[in-house]
Amino acid sequence: MSKIDSILKLEDEVAVIEAIGTLIWEKKEETQDFSALTDEEKVFVFIDIYEGAMGHGGFEFFFKSESANFVEEIITSYLEIKAPKTAELIANAVKSFPGTFTTNMEERISLIEKADEEVISGWEDLDEMFFENETEEDVVSLIVAYIKENEGQFGQ
Repeated sequence: MSKIDSILKLEDEVAVIEAIGTLIWEKKEETQDFSALTDEEKVFVFIDIYEGAMGHGGFEFFFKSESANFVEEIITSYLEIKAPKTAELIANAVKSFPGTFTTNMEERISLIEKADEEVISGWEDLDEMFFENETEEDVVSLIVAYIKENEGQFGQ
């Protein structure tokens, strides 16, 4: 039985995600980028990056961090696991970005610091929607289902 098989037998979905995450992040550490990962593992990583940033401070923190450099990949990853409402929520946050969104973190921070209160307040509303699960998508279950559907692409 492979590591992935034994992980997928765990009953706690959060434990499955944590164990898979450990395997993937260890594999990722072999390179400076994501080139060692399969496309399916990258989906997992981009969602993990986003969720981690949001947990530290919502959209304002997300946009001020390196995590937002991957916003397109993050949106695509949520679509890939069949979470279109979450993808749309992120896309709406990007649409309300002050000025033209850029993957340059320093430029983003500069634009955010000049943003009016309406932008920040709008992000806070989207934060609430995300954290109160108003998208009605069970992302944990969707990720686990995605891993099971693509089991052969994880941990190789």
